[in-house]
Amino acid sequence: MSRAFALTVSLVALLAAPAAAEVRRFDFQVLRNGSPIGTHVAVVEKRGDETLVQIALDLAVTFGPFTLYRYKHRSSERWRAERLAEIEADTDDDGTRLWLRARAEGGRIVLDGPDGRQTGPADTVPSSYWNPRLRDAKAWIETHRGILAPVTITKGAPVTVKLPGREVQAIPHKIASEKAEVTPLYTAEGEWVGMTFDLWGARFEYVVRSAP
Repeated sequence: MSRAFALTVSLVALLAAPAAAEVRRFDFQVLRNGSPIGTHVAVVEKRGDETLVQIALDLAVTFGPFTLYRYKHRSSERWRAERLAEIEADTDDDGTRLWLRARAEGGRIVLDGPDGRQTGPADTVPSSYWNPRLRDAKAWIETHRGILAPVTITKGAPVTVKLPGREVQAIPHKIASEKAEVTPLYTAEGEWVGMTFDLWGARFEYVVRSAP
């Protein structure tokens, strides 16, 4: 085999090989009034123009040996060329089963959930928080309820967030819909580094367990 032919074969093999995946892991401990009650983990795998996302959220509020409230959420997202291609989510909200199935179709997002079918713009973003596009959203897919809802976003003043081994400046973005209000924190580069919200008279906070 000539040297030139061998080089050509190597280049063809390299170009034909699948692109290496870029994987980011967002790993948070969830606190309720300062006490840990669970975790929220999002694993984002980008390969070429496709992005795959797996999300797991597990919460349990206890009192002594008794579990007063339990919440489990699982969702999978697939993105193509920076737009949502499909998402599936299943939620157990303390015994109440909720679900979501949505996909890109005909230049729109078609969404099915407990409240029936809805459609929205192709650039609609799910409420999965890892995606910095939420900072500019006009509507979102509430993944645990299986609905499409308009939102208003209010930016706050920069705050300092402590991460493992470093501190960063982040901007709170209060996102409010008819049924939900949360405040994720993003750095100027769009890295999700925390979140707060109030519910049932309690304060909830996301604290990074490991660096993305």
